[in-house]
Amino acid sequence: MARVPVVATIRDAYLFTATNLGGIIGLIWIPMVLVTILGFFSFQRYYNAVIEAMASGAAATLGPTMLMMLGYIIAAVLLHGMMYVAVVQLALGTRSAPTWAHFAFGAEEWRMFRAFLAFVGLLLALVIPILVIGTAATGTGGTPGPAMAGLVLLVYGVLILAVPRFLALLPAIAVAENVPVLRRAWQLSTGNFWRLLAILAGIFIPILILMGLVQVVLAGRPPTPASTDQMRLMAGLLRARETLPIVSGLGFLISPLLIGLFSSASVSAWRALKTEPSVDIEV
Repeated sequence: MARVPVVATIRDAYLFTATNLGGIIGLIWIPMVLVTILGFFSFQRYYNAVIEAMASGAAATLGPTMLMMLGYIIAAVLLHGMMYVAVVQLALGTRSAPTWAHFAFGAEEWRMFRAFLAFVGLLLALVIPILVIGTAATGTGGTPGPAMAGLVLLVYGVLILAVPRFLALLPAIAVAENVPVLRRAWQLSTGNFWRLLAILAGIFIPILILMGLVQVVLAGRPPTPASTDQMRLMAGLLRARETLPIVSGLGFLISPLLIGLFSSASVSAWRALKTEPSVDIEV
């Protein structure tokens, strides 16, 4: 059984990203600008609508806002699929960096989009029954407490178990092979759960910590915690709306690093595990 080299994969991901950062930016900056603009205005409207609904007690008015957020999520997944296809191709050596910009949508981008949607659907299929059954069994109603904390930990545990087996190899498989992506990812990742989890932690956690520290410095100290759950929720929403420009800007700046690291690590892990030819069938 093949094993993914953890240290070498993480090292190669950082080396690839540092060496090709300019090319990565050229490949993704147009769809990333669109994602950032759509995200800023979508979340701004969402925060405003939720704050107004909480103040007036009219939660039924949130329907159009939730539909808008669903549309934004689908558009964001589509645009990220375009970005990942281009950067994965760069990591595979099948594409060169553009002169200044790249924007395309074809069969491979469509496959990546479907693969990401399938992964999100899989996570929802795993998490939603746990939340529904767990909330009904514990009788917490979503309120804080030991039972609710245990339920949240269970959900995080399920996500941690699913992500290395399905997500780590997804970008490389979606671009380089023509097979059912999630099934192929599960097959190839057999026996490498901890290795893939370590790789994902090694490429994502340092960048996310850096982003969090910069956000704290730029946003300043958080407000004093409120006394009731509703006041704390309102304070959190107000804080999120206040820091939205900072979060959007940091997300835009950090995206080339995250996409470059993840794409390269996925390709390196896929190459290490692909020891046999795959069956070429349509999804």
